[in-house]
Amino acid sequence: MKAVDSGKTVLVIAYYFPPSGGAGVQRVLKYVRYLTGEGWRPIVLTVTETAGFPARDETLLAEVPKTVRVVRTPIFEPYALYRRFTGRSAGAATDIASLAHAGPASIPERLSEWIRAAFFIPDARCFWRLPAVRAGLNLIAGEKVDVILSSAPPYTCHLIGRSLHRRTGIPWIAEFRDSWVGWLSTPARSGIAAAIDRRMERSVLRESDMVITATAGVRDDLRSRSPGLAGKRFRVISNGYDGADFQGVTGAPPRDRFTLTYTGSLYGKRSPEVLLNATARLLERDPSLQSQLRLRFVGRADPAFLRSFERFPGIVEYIPYVPHAESIAFLLNSSALLLIIDDAPVNRGILTGKLYEYLGARRPVLALAPEGEAADLIRELGAGTVAGPGDSAEVEKQLAAMITAWRQGTLTWNADETRIAALDRRVLTGRLAALLDEVTVKPDGGEPR
Repeated sequence: MKAVDSGKTVLVIAYYFPPSGGAGVQRVLKYVRYLTGEGWRPIVLTVTETAGFPARDETLLAEVPKTVRVVRTPIFEPYALYRRFTGRSAGAATDIASLAHAGPASIPERLSEWIRAAFFIPDARCFWRLPAVRAGLNLIAGEKVDVILSSAPPYTCHLIGRSLHRRTGIPWIAEFRDSWVGWLSTPARSGIAAAIDRRMERSVLRESDMVITATAGVRDDLRSRSPGLAGKRFRVISNGYDGADFQGVTGAPPRDRFTLTYTGSLYGKRSPEVLLNATARLLERDPSLQSQLRLRFVGRADPAFLRSFERFPGIVEYIPYVPHAESIAFLLNSSALLLIIDDAPVNRGILTGKLYEYLGARRPVLALAPEGEAADLIRELGAGTVAGPGDSAEVEKQLAAMITAWRQGTLTWNADETRIAALDRRVLTGRLAALLDEVTVKPDGGEPR
């Protein structure tokens, strides 16, 4: 690691930050945790701890270094009105995992989605923009900030970063964990709303000093809508896993049951139905699986899927959202791990953070995924097997092969450890630090700003 240089400071703008839980928080949290060791002092600009996060994990607050300054600003979120209008409970989650249903949406839900698409641009966190910019300017006035890093979604973070960049001239990096216009996490817009959204995206891509994306697919999708960016610095830093998260967590594949575990949200087209149907057919052929097979789902799930789980008493185990450390323990106490990426053209560039934690757990992966970056990575690493998410016969075949290997004692982890080690969050944060250095060096090669 580099020696710490307290004179180099990065202002990190992120909505998802502890006590927010879920996969989206991990990338920024690990940056903040490890940047100091790479010669950069992070300052975090985020929302108050009472914000309406889709999931909360208070345990993650302990991972934020005590030396890191965290500036929290108020935010108005319209979700209380949404819950009241659609008849949801006061604490119901309201992110894409709960807005996208496996079944038909009600009239209030459809109307709410239209309002979201037409008026909350670029997203429902748009009301955070003004208070965050004010707080950011005050912070910059009292701190020597060398570079601004905004992480999205929500894309409002980039508009905050753009405003601070315009007002101060400080170099700015826009990081995209997901793409923007037309992506899975964004509503379908038309007319004026769509034009405003596209214009916002283009301005962020053109005005930022560098764009970092989590996958090559996200990079290519952004480029496809903004011609004329030939000279733009695009860089890819993949998601990863934190080896420290696995230290001290005990767990081993169970001997009495083949246990296939999925962690994360299930909603919309991200469905376990193909796997459940394959399981039903395997049970018909081999009733002994009733006592030898466990399908474990950990996280939030559409109620329609919960009803499907009831078809498999004694086999399907459903566990609602748990803190991150508990989720890691479930991974380790598994025979194999289940990845589901629904088959849509935009999803072929998805490399979900969940996959990297699976790699960190060193358990074989059964991926129900379209051909694309995730499928390619699993095959290249030798980390598991892939079946098309809609190919019922292939899913049944791959599941049966894994169960057979487990029974024979040959279901082992044989992945490329050298490449997997390079996906540790510490290593990836080192790559980020190098990019922060890059954007803060003057074009003539002079000293950092």
